[in-house]
Amino acid sequence: MRERSFISITVVLEFEWVMRGFYKMTRAEITQVFSALVGISHITVEDRTAVLAALDAYQHGLDFSDALHHAKSTRCTALLSFDNAFAKRAKVQGLVPTVELLV
Repeated sequence: MRERSFISITVVLEFEWVMRGFYKMTRAEITQVFSALVGISHITVEDRTAVLAALDAYQHGLDFSDALHHAKSTRCTALLSFDNAFAKRAKVQGLVPTVELLV
């Protein structure tokens, strides 16, 4: 881990799933790990800005995957989803772009 490394956005997504599902880490612990990871100077995290935005939304109650999908959609006017809980949580947080439910 001392050499320059790159972490793709898909690996970020899977890493959260492993920390949560396999290691049973809490939301606070996962946030702490990601915050440390993006702060390491020789590690490049793909779309670091989106990962940080996702962490913020995650800390405020969104699922990490939903938060990351939303953070990657900032150039859209709306994000479409089949997930009612995601749409409701995004509305409560006042996220822009809005999350619109497909029924």
